[in-house]
Amino acid sequence: MKVWERLHRWDARLTAKVHIPVGHPLRRGVVVGAHLGDGPLWVGLWALGWWYWWDIPRLQRGILLWVFSAALAAVITYAIKFTVKRPRPRQLAGFYSQRYDAHAFPSGHATRMGTVALWGSMLFPQWQPVFWGISVWCVVSRVALGVHYVGDVVGGFLIGLLVSLGLFAMVGI
Repeated sequence: MKVWERLHRWDARLTAKVHIPVGHPLRRGVVVGAHLGDGPLWVGLWALGWWYWWDIPRLQRGILLWVFSAALAAVITYAIKFTVKRPRPRQLAGFYSQRYDAHAFPSGHATRMGTVALWGSMLFPQWQPVFWGISVWCVVSRVALGVHYVGDVVGGFLIGLLVSLGLFAMVGI
């Protein structure tokens, strides 16, 4: 058996342990959590933040760098998705676009949440537990619903973190 096959089987077993079936008391919480990484939500929050802190150049610059990190990380994520083409564990409508986002690895939501955890914590250190908390809630929820394997969200989250760290190291805030 190839290494990738063994890794996939291990990932599938781990993912099955995290799954929350329909009717489970935690299901509503994972449905909400799975949407915390939705792109339109974060585009709106970034726009609102940029407008709200228009008189604080450091925060405006930081928010723009955050957006750039998220966009660059998304390009990398989708390039990998369309190269690897890993199928999702389950097909569920409403948690991704079945037309343009049919593949699981790496998770785009997890990628975005990697940027959220890092940039949110750097720009608003007093809210660090909130940014990390919603990020973890989102990525665990994606697995619990069955739309991603554990490896998908770990890979996506790392892409978001590493791109953000790289951009921060190059330009700062």
